[in-house]
Amino acid sequence: MARNYTVKTKILRPVADVFDAVISSEKLKRYFVNGASGNLEEGERIVSHWDHYGENTVVVRKIIKNELIELALDSKEWKKTQSEAYEVLVIFEFKQLDDGTMLSISEQGWKTDADGLKGSHDNCGGWTHMAMCLKAHIEHGIDLR
Repeated sequence: MARNYTVKTKILRPVADVFDAVISSEKLKRYFVNGASGNLEEGERIVSHWDHYGENTVVVRKIIKNELIELALDSKEWKKTQSEAYEVLVIFEFKQLDDGTMLSISEQGWKTDADGLKGSHDNCGGWTHMAMCLKAHIEHGIDLR
């Protein structure tokens, strides 16, 4: 299945540090969410909370340490589609570089109707924000929220 979009950023830290900052609920709370029900672990259903936005739930489908995290979201539960619910896959890929890590975040599974396009564009902005907040936090200790 083709990916709907991919956002990338280079982070000037080792891949293990970047991976841990995404998988650890305590670290996520330092730069992105206000709360999370647990660490990302395969098979777990994780609820993330934002004081200004509400809650979203994902199911952790697959983890390859320091390489890959796959999360599944429900389009209707995330309030992205009105009439139809379907699964969208969120894919985090981590690549060690000589001077840091390349983080890529993609989604696949969005339909190309009006709801699907709006949902994918909205999420693309959200994951871009997350990547920038992660970069600022892990490189400089800055919380962009």
